[in-house]
Amino acid sequence: MTFNFSHLYFIFTTNNDVQDLLIFGQNIDAWLIYVLIFFGLTSLAFVLVWFIGFLSESQSGKSMKQPWE
Repeated sequence: MTFNFSHLYFIFTTNNDVQDLLIFGQNIDAWLIYVLIFFGLTSLAFVLVWFIGFLSESQSGKSMKQPWE
């Protein structure tokens, strides 16, 4: 069985190994901030969609039914 040594490029043992790594020109700290902002915005959009749906259902005048009814 032969191993290609390209897997050594992707393996790291400590956080200091990826400290100076740049992904698309940004370091890992910037990407963590971008991910937190993205998750915050998507969770806010998720809550807003459910809230707007609840308001439209409650103002429609029809009684709210459970999905299994």
